[in-house]
Amino acid sequence: MLYQLQGPGHSGKSMREFAEAWTAMTLMNGDYVHWIDGACRFNPARIIQTFPHTLPDCEQLLHGLFVGRGFTVHQFSHLVQRLQAEIKITKAKLIVVDGPLTMHLDPQIGNYEARSLFRKTIDLLKKIADENDVGIVLITSSKVHSRRHSHLLTMVKNRCQASLLGRRRRIQGQNKMWLFHMPTRSSGYRKEITPQQTLHESISRVIDTRIRIEGAEEIE
Repeated sequence: MLYQLQGPGHSGKSMREFAEAWTAMTLMNGDYVHWIDGACRFNPARIIQTFPHTLPDCEQLLHGLFVGRGFTVHQFSHLVQRLQAEIKITKAKLIVVDGPLTMHLDPQIGNYEARSLFRKTIDLLKKIADENDVGIVLITSSKVHSRRHSHLLTMVKNRCQASLLGRRRRIQGQNKMWLFHMPTRSSGYRKEITPQQTLHESISRVIDTRIRIEGAEEIE
């Protein structure tokens, strides 16, 4: 399955914590995870902070996390191509592709080449997901910044079977994250994480039961 996380911030930065939590949970189950960093911002410390504080030697779980970073659009495409062979070895249960559109928005790359490269990449990711029964999470921005960006986002949307959209809204003087899930059309506000909240609670209850609050103002 291809799953899109989209929200505000550079390349959907605000939605990264969901992928990090799913990565931690997958590693805790003893499975492997591949993370392709297309936004040049991966930080293993954020994964470690997501593990329960009572988990001993949680740093050792990072041995099950394989990270690749592409600094150019061609390096990024090559990393995705390598996944075809690597997934056969690792049998990973989760693949995270953070900022898959970032390199394709490079002004030094022509519009046709960017669309052509990304079409091949997204089709290959879908093939990998279908053939290996693995979940692939794509983290993107929800705000369109250019015509090329719009075309690339449409490619993602047309190939993903599910998505979680995040939008910041100002309610009673406080900023809250409104979440909308497709295809279930479930929506609500992200609950604040308390110090006593466990990892399972923070993820399983990420959608608040409050569906609508009058007078909410969207902010970017």
